[in-house]
Amino acid sequence: MLKKLVLVLSCACVMNTCFAHNIADNVEVDAEAEAAAAYNCLYDAQGRVIYASDRNKAYEYAGGALTAYQEARATTDKRIANAKYTEAIKNINLALAIIPESAEYKLLAAQIYRYRGGLGYAKNYFAQACTLYEKQLKDYPDSITLNLQYAIACYAGDARYYPDYEEYKSRAVLYAGKTLKLLENNKNQYSEADTLLPRLLAYVLLQDYNAAAKTVKRINSICAQYSLAYAWAEQYERLAADGQ
Repeated sequence: MLKKLVLVLSCACVMNTCFAHNIADNVEVDAEAEAAAAYNCLYDAQGRVIYASDRNKAYEYAGGALTAYQEARATTDKRIANAKYTEAIKNINLALAIIPESAEYKLLAAQIYRYRGGLGYAKNYFAQACTLYEKQLKDYPDSITLNLQYAIACYAGDARYYPDYEEYKSRAVLYAGKTLKLLENNKNQYSEADTLLPRLLAYVLLQDYNAAAKTVKRINSICAQYSLAYAWAEQYERLAADGQ
């Protein structure tokens, strides 16, 4: 279903999360060293340095968690499923140990725990993810990525199991609409190809399938065949053809 489409993208797509860059006081570095430092590390919300090599390791763990989770969902063998869920939990916790301020990792953790039976953990991780998005959006209200990711989380995250899901869906509509508005207001800053995937996802969240279909056609026309946008346009077309 399309909910699954946007959820998996929320967990797996490489979209940069905004981090607070807390630079230590009284440190004098020349411009070249400062540029090198900025390239090789970033700072989490507590001011802890996260180096590029650590980030790559976190991505590796998160990818392993997603793969194990998908394999657990795909098997009918309970023994294999339990082993895969255990592997997924181990990997996502390792990823979060490196980048604890990743809302995307927390969303994935919520999904893993939800299907493993840890409903309390699932709700807790989802709540933490939403809190992170809301905090980041206060600091970066014009971030296209953050508005879209929060919309996806509200639409396709753990809240779809909650009695107050309609409230979350209304947030998804709000932030998907903000995403489209920001894309329009900043259209001169980006190439058209760069804006098409977020447009497609925003239209899916808004259930504007006519606009989504037009966006898919445009992706097929101008985006590279092996690009992320092209791959997701193909996925959308397959789901639509199946009546989903």
